[in-house]
Amino acid sequence: MIPFFLESCAGPLFAVYWPPANQSIKHAVLHVPAFAEEMNKSRRMVALQARAMADQGCAVLVLDLFGTGDSSGDFGEANWAIWLQNIADAVAWLKQQGARTATLWGLRLGALLAMDFVNRHEHSIDRLMLWQPVLNGDTSVTQFLRLRVAAAMMNNNMPKETTSDLKRQLLDGIGVEVAGYRLHPELIKPLIALRADRLSLCTVKEIALFEVLANADTPVSMPVTQFFSALQETPVKVSLTKSVGDSFWANQEITEAQDLIELSCEWVKQWQ
Repeated sequence: MIPFFLESCAGPLFAVYWPPANQSIKHAVLHVPAFAEEMNKSRRMVALQARAMADQGCAVLVLDLFGTGDSSGDFGEANWAIWLQNIADAVAWLKQQGARTATLWGLRLGALLAMDFVNRHEHSIDRLMLWQPVLNGDTSVTQFLRLRVAAAMMNNNMPKETTSDLKRQLLDGIGVEVAGYRLHPELIKPLIALRADRLSLCTVKEIALFEVLANADTPVSMPVTQFFSALQETPVKVSLTKSVGDSFWANQEITEAQDLIELSCEWVKQWQ
């Protein structure tokens, strides 16, 4: 594990690099993190998965996007275009190290960001590994804004607003603070317009969807099922894997989902 700062468009990004166990770089995996507190709650799981894939022989890079974690900038300065460029700079760095293939491993909103990157940068990425992917940007924004609406209901000193009011402010170019995070309009406006089923992902070789469920009998969510079915109509090889475990990105306590790690490693082994 090698921590360092990677140069990117808006300033240095904190990154942790796990070199492959055999020291021969062929396949590289870049982690695209979850959003806000979900990123913080997921750090342990991400580290465990990164280490496991490095042991398998992959070069793995875990990145704090601009304005997050220990990277430069404040969260309120981050926008979608900067985050897309962060991914481009990280992929370029991995290829400079000798990687011949590149996989984006996205978690939650990071999965949607990874898919948008593929949509905009054809033939730059070989595979997508998507953990519990967010598929509708507008729905995701609404859910996050509800945190502010709920906080206002508990505090008489805060104005009573709806998620529609807050979206309107952002679309009008006015930043909004939610749960301690200042949202830049140019981070949220592109996200509101983003839907995974409208993105062109046909230039990757393979897409692996992973859904974490409370128990083996729980069905996969309808949006993921429909997205999977749509992908099956394309030339891309696609898989959908159910994993039983905790919602580690959302739990109050830091938790692990060992089944997800093992299943993800099995998928990696298939194409190494």
